[in-house]
Amino acid sequence: MPVLFIGHGSPMNAIDENEFTESWREISEKIPKPKAILAISAHYEREDSSITSNEKPKTIHDFYGFPQELYDQKYDCPGSKELITKVKDLVQEVNFDSRWGIDHGVWCVLSKMYPDADIPVVELSINRKLNMQQHYDLARKLYKLREEGILIFCTGNVVHNLMLARMSETPYSWATRFDEKVKKYVTSREDLKLVNYESLGEDALLSVNSAEHYIPLIYSLGATNKNESVSFFCEEIVFASVSMRCILFEANE
Repeated sequence: MPVLFIGHGSPMNAIDENEFTESWREISEKIPKPKAILAISAHYEREDSSITSNEKPKTIHDFYGFPQELYDQKYDCPGSKELITKVKDLVQEVNFDSRWGIDHGVWCVLSKMYPDADIPVVELSINRKLNMQQHYDLARKLYKLREEGILIFCTGNVVHNLMLARMSETPYSWATRFDEKVKKYVTSREDLKLVNYESLGEDALLSVNSAEHYIPLIYSLGATNKNESVSFFCEEIVFASVSMRCILFEANE
């Protein structure tokens, strides 16, 4: 299976129809249909490494101040005991979490990609205690899941600085520079530079002021080999400081 990194942006994408949601729909038609999905979301942070263990995960509306129509949305996908077991076999330190469900970073996108909600979904938490290298190393352990028809689905944003967001069609120059730099290093698979993003200067520090949205990118790199083909879509920055960049990693035949 391929690996996806999705820039999910605003929760409103769940009820809007736009160039982003259309591209998510198109990418689901391009790749094989997964047997199950392991999601790494910016919105599922814990003090440990956990996986969601509900047979019927609840739809989490982890946002506020949006139209009621958005809160009425449900994504009633099943969980997967089989996938949970597979992850536990690969990453012994993971714990089970029956309280979390499917957060908006996941269901807002999957509701466009797989609206029938017929694919089992399990979320793996972002462990706040791990550094970037440790996140990358953990992702390496997940690679084998791809051989069994599991889609590793990483959802965040390359550039994510809501403190400086504004209603403008013109992105900040630092946001554009960092977004392009990430594209360059992903293309050339200079993973170490992206793992050590803080060494990339002020543009990086402004773009990754909340690292939880950047960390899913590190998982997408760790779960792929450096000889895989890479393609980009949704290459746009919205609200001046949120990159919608999406990346598809595909193993070469």
